[in-house]
Amino acid sequence: MRTLACVVVATASMILAAHAAAPSDALMVEMREFAFRPALLRVPIGRPVTLRLVNRGQIAHQFETTALQGLALTVSDEQLRLEGVSVEILRLQPGASAAVVFTPRRKGRFPFACTIEGHREAGMVGVLEAY
Repeated sequence: MRTLACVVVATASMILAAHAAAPSDALMVEMREFAFRPALLRVPIGRPVTLRLVNRGQIAHQFETTALQGLALTVSDEQLRLEGVSVEILRLQPGASAAVVFTPRRKGRFPFACTIEGHREAGMVGVLEAY
C-alpha cells in the first residue's frame, strides 16, 4: 500500500510538472493583407506563452518585435523546431503557420509589425502588452 501511495504521488508530481512547463497561454495571430488579428496581444510576464502565427493572406508576411529580443524561445512549424535566444523576424509564406513559445520577462508595450516593404505603412501593425 505504501509503495502504491509513492507511485501515485510521483505520478501526480510528474503530471503537475509537465503541466507547469507547458505553454499556458496560446494566442492565435492571423496575418492578412494588411493587418494582424488581433492587433493587441496581452501576455502575462513570468508564464510561458505560445503565439500561433498563421498567414491567411495571399502574399508573404513577417512578424517583428523587440519583445522577443534576449528571450529564450522555441519556433516551430510542421517541419522544423528551433530553440535559441532572440528572434528578429519571422517570415511566413501564404498558408504557412508557426508557433513561437517564450516567457515574457519584463512589463511593457512592445510594437510589432510586418516589415516587408509597404506593409507597415498599409497598417499591418500591433502591440504586444506584457503585464
